[in-house]
Amino acid sequence: MIANEEGLRRLMRLSLTGDKQAYAVLLEQTAKWLARYFRQKIAADAVDDLVQDTLISLHRKRASYDPTRPFLPWLAAIARPSSRHVLK
Repeated sequence: MIANEEGLRRLMRLSLTGDKQAYAVLLEQTAKWLARYFRQKIAADAVDDLVQDTLISLHRKRASYDPTRPFLPWLAAIARPSSRHVLK
């Protein structure tokens, strides 16, 4: 599966209803998307740490996600503060 807006949004909606399998897949696919996102913006040696930091933030902030809105802009907004200190 390639992480895309529609798939990630569907997984997030299922996760918010308590679907643990969907949440596991969401985290896996989101980690891949974040790695690609960060590789374009930061030094390669910081990517793994930032992916993990962002996944933790996603977990903490998941209740703030509005299922009627796109997922990737919401995720990018969470990821941006994490990457500020290591931009290329």
